[in-house]
Amino acid sequence: MTPTTIHTVENKKYKWVNVVRTGEEELQYLEKAYGFHPLDLKDCLPPLQRPKVVPRQNYLFAIFVFPVFNGHSREIEQHEVDFFIMKDRVITVHDNTFVDLKNFFQLMELKPDYKHEIMRSPAHFVSQILDELFDACFPMLFHVSNDIDTLRAQVLHGYSRKTVHEILRLKNNVAAFRKTMQPHRDLLRRVMNLLPKYIKMSPLDQHFFDRLVDHTKEIWDHLETYYNAIDAVQDTHTTLLQFRLNEIMKTLTIFSIIILSLTFFSNLFIIEGISTPIIGSYFDWWAIIGLMTIGTLAAIGIFKKKKWL
Repeated sequence: MTPTTIHTVENKKYKWVNVVRTGEEELQYLEKAYGFHPLDLKDCLPPLQRPKVVPRQNYLFAIFVFPVFNGHSREIEQHEVDFFIMKDRVITVHDNTFVDLKNFFQLMELKPDYKHEIMRSPAHFVSQILDELFDACFPMLFHVSNDIDTLRAQVLHGYSRKTVHEILRLKNNVAAFRKTMQPHRDLLRRVMNLLPKYIKMSPLDQHFFDRLVDHTKEIWDHLETYYNAIDAVQDTHTTLLQFRLNEIMKTLTIFSIIILSLTFFSNLFIIEGISTPIIGSYFDWWAIIGLMTIGTLAAIGIFKKKKWL
């Protein structure tokens, strides 16, 4: 019996089996129904596997990893989509976190004409599934760009702990995004080279896969730009923070000079000596205050002359 988490759409030429849960029940069904290699089925289970392409006798097994934005933690996570590409069908195995893939499957169910048109060429259909996954990256890039612009404005308005956390969050998101997308170009080229052994590919189908490679390059170029932009924002924030710290240290230094001068003269005149000057005269208190003031101003003047303040 087919598990309820395995859905299919098909036409006369091709079939899409969409497995939306990576559990033991689903993988046992795939093993019995299609005889997939145990190592390939094991790779479908958590934890996340590295992207790779494995040619088998009757099918091509490929692991793709794509970014998914977690709205709760506001972090970009990595999720896996496994492909079993065969002559008469393609099987995708994932954890059902890809909204665009869900929408694409529903579109195939709701529009038979569109399904018939797009499944007429198996290679084109496989490339279209990948295209949906790659296209889902662009809205995330747009949000990252907006977050960087917002962060840049926040940095210029002053220091806050929230700004520091936001810089780190964005930097981690872009790093995770880059790590996810880096293997895709070589992975797609390997799939392009191996796919003709399993399904027929026309020059037009080749063009669709070339377009996917262009998508990866475009995404990577955006990520490079954003990575440099975040570094610039972080450098600006660090510079402003150092400037603020210098201003604080300057203020503390002035207070230290004042306190040092006052302490010096107060300690000097509390010595109980017979020959202590000024002490005992009629204006001794005012004379000591004057000496303290002159000493403080002299110390500040020396520091300013040395350009330490």
